[in-house]
Amino acid sequence: MHMNSHAPHATASDDDDADLPVLVAGSGSTSLQRWVDLLATLLGRNSPATFEELAQGVPEYRAKLEMRDRAVDAATKQKHAESLKRAFERDKDALRSMGVAIESHRDGVGNVAGAYRLKRTDFYLPYLCVAVPNGAPLSPARVDEYGYKTLESFLLEPDELAVIVDAAASVRGLGDPLLRTDVDSAMRKLAVDLPLDDASTSADIPQQIAARVQPDAKVFAELSEALRHRKVVTFMYHSMSSDTHDMRQVEPYGLFFLSAHWYLAGRDLARAELRNYRLARMTKVTCNTKSLQTPDFVVPTTFRLRDHAQSRQVWELGDGEATEVLVDFTGDSGPALAAATLGATVGDAPARRRFMVRRADSFARWVLSFAGEARVASPPALANDVRGLARATLALYDADPVAALVSPAVTVPPNHVARQKWEPRGATAQFRRILLVVPQIADGEEHSLDDVARRIGTDVTTLQQDLHSLVSRYDLPAGFIEGVQVYIGADSVSARSNHLRRPMRLTVSELCALELGLAVLRGQRPPDEHAVLDRARKRLQAVIARLPDDPTPDALYNISIGEYGGVNHMATVRAALRTRTRLTIGYRKSGAHATDDRVICPYALVAASGMLYLIAYCDRSASIRVFRMDRVQTAAATSVPFTLPQDFSVDDVMRDGRAFQGGEREVMVVRYSARIARWIAEREGRVPAADGTLVLEHPLADREWGMRHVLQYAADAEVLSPPALRVLLREQLAELIAQG
Repeated sequence: MHMNSHAPHATASDDDDADLPVLVAGSGSTSLQRWVDLLATLLGRNSPATFEELAQGVPEYRAKLEMRDRAVDAATKQKHAESLKRAFERDKDALRSMGVAIESHRDGVGNVAGAYRLKRTDFYLPYLCVAVPNGAPLSPARVDEYGYKTLESFLLEPDELAVIVDAAASVRGLGDPLLRTDVDSAMRKLAVDLPLDDASTSADIPQQIAARVQPDAKVFAELSEALRHRKVVTFMYHSMSSDTHDMRQVEPYGLFFLSAHWYLAGRDLARAELRNYRLARMTKVTCNTKSLQTPDFVVPTTFRLRDHAQSRQVWELGDGEATEVLVDFTGDSGPALAAATLGATVGDAPARRRFMVRRADSFARWVLSFAGEARVASPPALANDVRGLARATLALYDADPVAALVSPAVTVPPNHVARQKWEPRGATAQFRRILLVVPQIADGEEHSLDDVARRIGTDVTTLQQDLHSLVSRYDLPAGFIEGVQVYIGADSVSARSNHLRRPMRLTVSELCALELGLAVLRGQRPPDEHAVLDRARKRLQAVIARLPDDPTPDALYNISIGEYGGVNHMATVRAALRTRTRLTIGYRKSGAHATDDRVICPYALVAASGMLYLIAYCDRSASIRVFRMDRVQTAAATSVPFTLPQDFSVDDVMRDGRAFQGGEREVMVVRYSARIARWIAEREGRVPAADGTLVLEHPLADREWGMRHVLQYAADAEVLSPPALRVLLREQLAELIAQG
């Protein structure tokens, strides 16, 4: 059916659009129609236009101008003029907030921002082509009228397209609904030209295991809004160090993702310093919405989120003077050998490393966790601190453990707000869907309603409602819509249009979401695969919609995954995952002094808590095993294929997000003191006991791992069982103290 652009008149209602015609309740959105009309009017002009000129193409503006001109007294004329000007400023700001690069220019009488322009090349997505080996590139059909001729063409290599698809999959795996919305929107725009339906995600993309406690989607939404407009944000924050809740006012500089958690980097106004805040500890988040298009602050030109978000050791944090510390590594276990690569070399002493330490207490606990395989050579005061921690910890094991019940399996901390399902709603979401749907159907051909709805990520009913809202007008001239014909059949849709026949360029937030995925891949892939990731990033930056006052993409989101290990053998592992062929690996178990050769069938890669794990069937043990990638010493491909079991599921292997599996394993019971229990409780999704302590069971993969785990907390963590591990701890601590 041909959708008519006229309908009965409705009366005005709210103050925001006073005196502007509105739709009957439930029939559509006047905001949507004004935005579409204003956008089409801007795209239809080749030079800057004043508001009076633009208003002729927006029926609601033109009606208001006529009301102003018919008014007989000056006060009424002024009222209509001011109301219309407010509506225009809101609409212009709304379009800019969605990435429409409307420029302000000096008008004919000298007003600095009295005219406006939208270049077609700044709005429409350039034509995207894919290179084909030994053949002509795959190119989209071009539109040779209405200004589309001037759009550039960009050529992507197949490997660049592949990593963009993988980057999108990585972002979806992070579990945040807003990021997923941004990355899905970006991919739908790219899919108009690129064969994304044929570009399947690589089988080697690690599945992301989300943190046990995640921020509510509304928290992320408010912070994202504050970042885009550079507005001060206020929130209630749970400080883990003091276990208090207080209100904070912060100038947000950026969001970054580190070790499975999201953080806000911003300047705390009360404390006048740059700090990081974990989003999961925030509640009651509000963005200052006064004068939304006027920034509250300026991000310092010296600030670089990419640098700020880099993973650093806890002893490096702080603003105090750093102290030089020399450490001798004497052990040959996997963790000791890995730690011996940190710091800086010291002359020709291969076992000695130099560290610059700002937090001596944290560094002393880290050294203690190696149970004698690392010794502080200087300064003597820090060496004494390590022995003091060892004595205090040894005292825990001089007596039998006090019986304690394991904490109940409560999985939601008391201060945590349950995550709510989030999805874009309202006129903004409708407007973005229309910008996606028109290029899909505006070629005059009939298209399946089901297919179009799938491509833009909605359902047929919503698609029909969007099209109805687009063309249904209420006692107003049709404006841009007069040039649009939409036909909806029982199961098909088609349209004719002169505008919006190309998708909009990527927005800053869409680009940032894809860049986030590329950063994830960069941390998971070996250095020789980084070049294609960098090329893909440059391609994406070339198709972004840029506003003059936009924050750079670097000031929105970033990711640091410095704790991911084992990328040296990732190319071999990835190839085996894709081809479903067996691998021979040399694996060094925790605490082992030599590698152990295994023949495995690699099933999946998993990223959890800042670490990469390979889930595989091990021939020797005849069962599924989990291998930490940083402990894979060698990896060699074979040509022997295997079949992935149909009933295999990562969720069956990863119990509560932990990478332990395989038979009945020994269990370690640990009591954490009230001083540190709240951190452990947050990480594990538990609730401390009434006295503030926390008792937890841990699957004991090996006793060396268990010993290092508790020693990192010194006397704040005590192993209650098994008894053999208590004996081992007592012996190791006594030996460390005796070394002097």
